[in-house]
Amino acid sequence: MTTNNYQATVTAYADELRSLFAPQPAESRSAKPAALPADTLAGRADSLAERSANLLDQTTAFLADDDPNVRLGAEQSLLAQAAASLRVAEGLLAAEAGEEEAETRSTAFKPEPAGFDDLLALLETPLELAGGDVAAEPALTRGRAPKASRDELIAAANDAIDQVLSGVGDFGQDTVAGLLGLDTALLKQAARLISGELAELVTKLGEQASRLASKAVTFLLQAYDSLLAALGQDAASALRQQAAAWIEQLQEGGGMSQFIGAALQTDLVRDQVAELVGASQKPDETLGATQASVEALPGSFTGRTRLAGQILAGIALLKRIPAARLPMIELATAAVYIGLLGFVVYTGSDYVDAPRLERIGRVPGVLHVVETGLA
Repeated sequence: MTTNNYQATVTAYADELRSLFAPQPAESRSAKPAALPADTLAGRADSLAERSANLLDQTTAFLADDDPNVRLGAEQSLLAQAAASLRVAEGLLAAEAGEEEAETRSTAFKPEPAGFDDLLALLETPLELAGGDVAAEPALTRGRAPKASRDELIAAANDAIDQVLSGVGDFGQDTVAGLLGLDTALLKQAARLISGELAELVTKLGEQASRLASKAVTFLLQAYDSLLAALGQDAASALRQQAAAWIEQLQEGGGMSQFIGAALQTDLVRDQVAELVGASQKPDETLGATQASVEALPGSFTGRTRLAGQILAGIALLKRIPAARLPMIELATAAVYIGLLGFVVYTGSDYVDAPRLERIGRVPGVLHVVETGLA
């Protein structure tokens, strides 16, 4: 598939997304636009869901592209699609709440659908440019090449590891707080069933739900599918196998720092870096260039996980909507939480070269950068 075909799909998706919640045209110039009937909104959602699934499939193909920036751009596009699907779900549940409000004349809750302009701006950016924005590029220096001592390079590597660990830990803390606040039984089901069986179970739970709530679940599951696609096949498979154990460990109160430390095993990486640098006979200029590459890694990690943070914030808004307490919504939400946690943990593994944890493999980590820089 060519990037032109992909961009055409993005354009078609963007058009439907922008018009999803648009009111019906007014019958006359003096009349106000008509409220959007639930059946019309549900029909638009059906069409958008099909378009969204097509875009997900086309984007996933670029994760195997020869250009590393295109691969990163495809990852960012998938995260943007996940965020958009979540906002659609929020909007559908908000419309459901609006209908209920009209029936009961209640004014206690008036949710408004979120906009999509920021996400569509990213989706409409060429993949190689979107990926370049989050790639680990050393800062440019003028004049002579930077120099560094062995101790300075080791310190820079340790600092990069610390920054990534802190980012994973902070995100994980917020994710787990939301995750463990869900119904315990449904949470255990989600951890066990984040496979093809999840959609089947959610559908069964939603047989008595309203049409708009059912459509909202469709988009929550699409957000989850986009997150799994962003992980790549190997990391997604590992997450499916490990999710239940992760949730059980966190429910037992082990603490996020203990969980992250056990998963990423950074002490082993620090020892290997120190050994490599200590044994190197490379000149200070080579050490300096390697240090610059290492120092670029934390910023890249922050850029790659920014959209995951937006999705996490979006879930907090969704949970304020009364319909979000339906079992099928909570189950789908738990799956999105688990997908988010997996994405950030495995992305962190990329940057610290965790010895035994699966990696997404789109950016060389600290250990790899030091190895190649001093080779």
